[in-house]
Amino acid sequence: MEIKFKETKSWLKEIEITVEPERVTKKIEEITSSYADKAKIPGFRTGKIPKPVLLRRYGSTFESLALDEIFDEAYKDIIKENKLHPITQAKVTDYTLADDKTLKFELSFEIIPEFELKNYVGLKLKKQEPTEFDEEFERRVKALQERCSTFTTLNRPAENGDFLLTDYEILENDKPAAKKQNGTMIQIGSDKNNPEINQALLGVKAGDEKSVSITFPKEYEDPEFANRTLQYKFYIRDVKERHLPDIDDNLASDLGFKNLDELRTQINEDMITDRVKVVEEDLKHQIYHYLVTEHNFEPPNVYIESTYKDVLNEYGLKDSEESKQKLLKVVVERAKFEIVLNRIGEKENIMPKPEDIEKELERFRTAGIKHDQIEMLRTSPGFIARIVKNMVVDWLLNKAEIT
Repeated sequence: MEIKFKETKSWLKEIEITVEPERVTKKIEEITSSYADKAKIPGFRTGKIPKPVLLRRYGSTFESLALDEIFDEAYKDIIKENKLHPITQAKVTDYTLADDKTLKFELSFEIIPEFELKNYVGLKLKKQEPTEFDEEFERRVKALQERCSTFTTLNRPAENGDFLLTDYEILENDKPAAKKQNGTMIQIGSDKNNPEINQALLGVKAGDEKSVSITFPKEYEDPEFANRTLQYKFYIRDVKERHLPDIDDNLASDLGFKNLDELRTQINEDMITDRVKVVEEDLKHQIYHYLVTEHNFEPPNVYIESTYKDVLNEYGLKDSEESKQKLLKVVVERAKFEIVLNRIGEKENIMPKPEDIEKELERFRTAGIKHDQIEMLRTSPGFIARIVKNMVVDWLLNKAEIT
């Protein structure tokens, strides 16, 4: 057997293979012999069918079976002799079988490209302590105050600061672009709204219908809306005024606390817990940035495709050429990060123990996932890979030098 590796991408192995006619002929004869005792043809006893008759009836089938076995044997020999570790199924293309039984075909599969694993123990990370604690505390108190607010109906046109109880839908080219929203409360003038919506809703009254068309620029911060023209159609149910309760013991009681001091203590504790998480996430992002910038290689296509689907789901985007262009950089970085983490995990022999798997499964149980689905996760390669990924990041964080 003659093999020739084609010059191609570092993550793709494309191999031209030529198999000598003697090997092909021998394999066909082996297949023919193996079926001679069990083939059935009307008018002949099983095991007594003349070979010429057998070949006339099943010759093309035996030949196909022989080629499949040769493809498989060639693939196994190549990966063993060259110490390759495929990450995709091998594809056979452009095969030809000459009259003299010389077989030529191409074999292709993806691998993890070779790259030098940079130093990853003792990474120097900088701890970024969140600031503006008092401001954040007041924002949380205000959010709770707003949660306990009450509303009264206004018998006048809406003004800035008023709230509208509305049903609305979003259309694109006269077709629904999102699920219709019913009973939604919108505050006119809020910076959470598009300015054109705020302007359009000024002066509306209960029972009014209002439409506004908005063209979002290509560089719009939310990629789901970028470079699209959408029409918002509102039906106004009511115009309302909000009344905020005083920040006192009564507010705390309404929220389930004994008094205002207990509420403030709980808010303080929640903020400290959240800030610890923020600090940790920033440190992990520094690890991410180091690993993707220090390791220079092109991720395999199978990793790119899988990561791209994950990112689409994460952002709720549809697959399109525009999405591919916008997300390419982050997709490549995430794919590289996963590959590097896998390599570190293998080198450091980081694998989850049964208790680690149970701990992760418990999160799904708490979320109300059905038992059968949880049991399927237990042996899912993707589920285990995610646990390993998190374990490696935690391991790197524990080994890091944090200042």
